[in-house]
Amino acid sequence: MGNLFDMKRGHRLRGKALKKGFTFPFLLILILIVACAHAPPPRSAEDHLLLGEVLAQKGKIDGAIVEFERAIEIRADYAAAYMNLGAAYGEKGMIEQSISASKKAIELDPRNATAYYNLGNAFGKGENYEEAFASFFKAIELDPGYAEPHYGLAICYYATGHYELATQHADKAEVLGFKVPPRFRRALKKALAKPG
Repeated sequence: MGNLFDMKRGHRLRGKALKKGFTFPFLLILILIVACAHAPPPRSAEDHLLLGEVLAQKGKIDGAIVEFERAIEIRADYAAAYMNLGAAYGEKGMIEQSISASKKAIELDPRNATAYYNLGNAFGKGENYEEAFASFFKAIELDPGYAEPHYGLAICYYATGHYELATQHADKAEVLGFKVPPRFRRALKKALAKPG
């Protein structure tokens, strides 16, 4: 019967008649060689981290978590991937996972202020304010110009009834460039106005 291209008389490939003996297996091998030569390289841990960050910024937290986990599968000592994974878990309300990932990021990079901030957020969401305070203060110690931990402290102080301290840290966060939500400012003002 010949090869598949011989089934139709006069079939042409790129304007040249197929030569006798040009078989389907040979064509298949040629296609595979060309396809492999143009295949993208496997993604690196850094690629997965960047993709996860983009997904997180777009609010696609589940996809971000998958990408951060893939980065960690490729590179188990990748502190930035654990740090971002901790933040993503926190966004999903997965407190224990957020604490675990943030602690791993700190273990791998003890000078990472953002990992301490993420850990403080996780503890705060879990209402473990003592640990949240310690984590936020450590983040500030490592990076005194970091505004977000001051806002985290403001929230924790508010939650524990220390409204003056909450106001001080909200003010400090704003001085450092963080936009404190007006709703939080109103809640602070109302709490400070209460007698007692």
